[in-house]
Amino acid sequence: MAAIVRRFRIDLGYDGTDFYGSQRQRGVRTVQEVVEDGLSRLSNGAVSLSFAGRTDRGVHAIGQVASVDLRWQRNAEALRYALDEKTPPDVSIVGVRPVGAGFHARFSASQREYHYRVWNAAVPPVLSRRFCWHVRADLDLTRLNDAAAALVGRKDFASLAGDGLGVPTSLADCTRRVTLAEWRALPEEWDRASSQFLEFRVRADRFLPHMVRTMVGNMVEVGHGIRTTEWFESMLAARDRRVAVAPAPPQGLVLWSVEYPEGAES
Repeated sequence: MAAIVRRFRIDLGYDGTDFYGSQRQRGVRTVQEVVEDGLSRLSNGAVSLSFAGRTDRGVHAIGQVASVDLRWQRNAEALRYALDEKTPPDVSIVGVRPVGAGFHARFSASQREYHYRVWNAAVPPVLSRRFCWHVRADLDLTRLNDAAAALVGRKDFASLAGDGLGVPTSLADCTRRVTLAEWRALPEEWDRASSQFLEFRVRADRFLPHMVRTMVGNMVEVGHGIRTTEWFESMLAARDRRVAVAPAPPQGLVLWSVEYPEGAES
């Protein structure tokens, strides 16, 4: 008997260092390409994968979610194990489960959370260099959090939008609802006492291209004391990407988790 087509939710993580982002692009290595290739070999047919959130080149994930329609006769754990075997070492298939036909990894999601890590020290990190931004000049945690507080709420974030969406001539809706934005210091017992690992956590209903990295790049200016919190607030209010500074580099950013409302998988 031929296997019927079922919809599955796939939870996965990846080290984004050697990927050109999550979405398939011609001629370059992407997360979508390698996972779809593994699924195609398991189901003996072409498949199309949908991700909860798009990540750029060099950005990582531990809480990415995908949905896919697949011909598969065995149980979900067998699919998880088989797919993990068919994907490269920089992708980890964390979980697989069957879901209802109405579930969509992107459109069913209600919240997404990203974390960004900064290594603030004179000496660059050794073990964590692929997963953080090395910032040498001192950063003040209080100033960083004062700037982060201005991000919370439902606002027009055009000043933080990439891909041409943040210019005044764009007709894109850049309104998003941010429910969490905070910095904290992380304990790192094995590293030098003169260093500090800082982590920015942000949660929102949706994100714009380069939005989190641009948040971080501009907040770091405030953390250095180069800019003020008042400047940061006026930059947001301008709704113009040209008034903001450059985004932070990609390697410090991780798609941490995706939330769905109760009943979304039915």
